[in-house]
Amino acid sequence: MRKHRNTYGKREQICQHWGFESLGHNHIISGAGIQQGRGSTQSRMTYFNDFQGGVRGVSPRVLYFVIAILLGYITLDFLLHHSGSSECVKLILDAAQEKPNLEEVEQEDAICKSVEGHLTTEPQNPDENPWNQMKWIGEPARCKVKGHLIESLDPRNNFRRGFSLRFAPDVEDKTHVLPYLLGSKVDLNRRSRRVYLDLGANSFRTSIMWFMRMYPCDFSEVHAFEVDRNLLRIPETGFNESANWKPENPWAIRVNEVPGIPAWMLNRMTSYNYFVADIDDTATESINITRFIKEDLMLRASDTVVVKMDIEGAEWPILKRWMDDPEMAEIIDEMFVEIHYKHPSMLQYHWGKFDHTREQATQLIAGLRSKGFFIHAWP
Repeated sequence: MRKHRNTYGKREQICQHWGFESLGHNHIISGAGIQQGRGSTQSRMTYFNDFQGGVRGVSPRVLYFVIAILLGYITLDFLLHHSGSSECVKLILDAAQEKPNLEEVEQEDAICKSVEGHLTTEPQNPDENPWNQMKWIGEPARCKVKGHLIESLDPRNNFRRGFSLRFAPDVEDKTHVLPYLLGSKVDLNRRSRRVYLDLGANSFRTSIMWFMRMYPCDFSEVHAFEVDRNLLRIPETGFNESANWKPENPWAIRVNEVPGIPAWMLNRMTSYNYFVADIDDTATESINITRFIKEDLMLRASDTVVVKMDIEGAEWPILKRWMDDPEMAEIIDEMFVEIHYKHPSMLQYHWGKFDHTREQATQLIAGLRSKGFFIHAWP
């Protein structure tokens, strides 16, 4: 009892210190002062019970929504006023408030599904256009293909920008397409089957060597077509990379000679001595390349497929067939095609024998892009 009285006395002293009156057995301290405990407690319990009953009547989803709003407000307040990154948050909020014009988006989608959307447009200020002559790389096209930027078509330079503008002495310079390789935008190495098809391979050191060195994909298969049996010869011996290493030196040269293709890569290559065509014809040793891709190789959209085509005019019926075949646009990830045409500026390269015009060639590439083919003009 003594201990209880001492405790009570201490409480009374504390209350007096803070300006409250003596605590009786029926008094409690409230925010408004001292009230009668029993009556106040009963009223508060009634209020609490009513509030609890009201809360129980509210849907849990509403409560979760309110909690989410409060947490979001707290987070936003912290970011804006306490995190030191308010400028970043403001930029995000401003961007979120800029709603896209749905009508403009629909119009853009409609344009990019048409041939016209993929044709080169005249610049608004031609006198200050860096792609007149200053830029070596290609200009970004107005419409994306497969959701990614691609270079604008450049027929006035015969699709050979580097050579035409004298940036490179090689008529087959490909620098203008390098920034737009699909393999640099999409990780094509993730797929288990990665196939490179070279249609019109010419010699081993031309396009095959270029793709092995320059394209950002480790191809698991290479299928090369060249009708001239004396022209395409895959080396029998692979390049010895181990013996080519050079000790580090002040000139930062790490190898003894320019690297070649190692044996393990050569083992992935298969050559074919057939004409690439739109039909099978044993008399002319022609192979239906569409059938070969779908049936012989059994390639699917889940595979990585890169195609280079340079078949001296035989590309026209094949590409026109592919334009009407949505499955081919799904199978082929990226294409590089030299489309042959007749034009005075190309007569020096024996192109006078072809029938189609440069305008028709441009229309064909634009049409393929509108159908979803990520296609470049191969120089």
